[in-house]
Amino acid sequence: MNRSFTKSPVNVSAGKKLSSDTIKGRVYESNLGDLHNINNYKKIQLIVDDTASGENKTALTNFHGLDTTKDHLCSLIMKWHSLIETFVDVKTTDGFLLRLFPIAFTQRNKYQLRATTYAQNSQIKQIRRRMREIIAKFVSRHSLKDVVNNLIHETLSKEMTEAAKKIFPIKHCIIRKVKTIKRPRYDSKFIIFIYFNLF
Repeated sequence: MNRSFTKSPVNVSAGKKLSSDTIKGRVYESNLGDLHNINNYKKIQLIVDDTASGENKTALTNFHGLDTTKDHLCSLIMKWHSLIETFVDVKTTDGFLLRLFPIAFTQRNKYQLRATTYAQNSQIKQIRRRMREIIAKFVSRHSLKDVVNNLIHETLSKEMTEAAKKIFPIKHCIIRKVKTIKRPRYDSKFIIFIYFNLF
C-alpha cells in the first residue's frame, strides 16, 4: 500500500553516520481515516524499516500497532452494563508476535424490564475464552498483512460479537488495541505500508 502521510526531519549523512540509519526504528502514529480517506476511529502506528534507494527521499514503514481513539471508547462505555476485557498473544505465519486486546460490552434484552444488564462471572469467563479462541485461530493461520486488513474491516470483531451473543447479549465487541511484541528480521517483501517524505 502506498501512502505519503507525513514528513520527518533527518540529519544529513556525516562520516560513517548515514541519515538512513538515524531514521530506522522511528514510530509514527496516524489516524487510519487519513490513510484511507474515510471516517475512522482507529489510530495506526507505523515503524520505519528502511529507506528507499535513489533520489526519492522516502522511508518504508511497516505495521507496529493499532489503537482506538479515546472519544470512541468512552462513547461505548455505559453504566449498568458489564465491560469484558482480555488479551491474547499470538504469532502470525510470517513471524510477528502480536498482543491483541479485545473488549466487549453487554446490552439489554428486547423485552427486559430490569435496569441493569450485568453478566454473571461464569458468562464473562466464557465470553473471554471465546474471544481468545477466535483471535488465536485466525491470527495463527494468516500473515501480518491479512491480519491488518481484517482489523481495518473489522470482520474479526463481527465474528466475536456473533459468538459472544450466544452466551449473553452483546452490543459491541471490538479489538481496541494491538501491540507488536516481537518482529522477524527485516525483509522488504513484508513491507505493507509505504512512504513518507524525508527532508
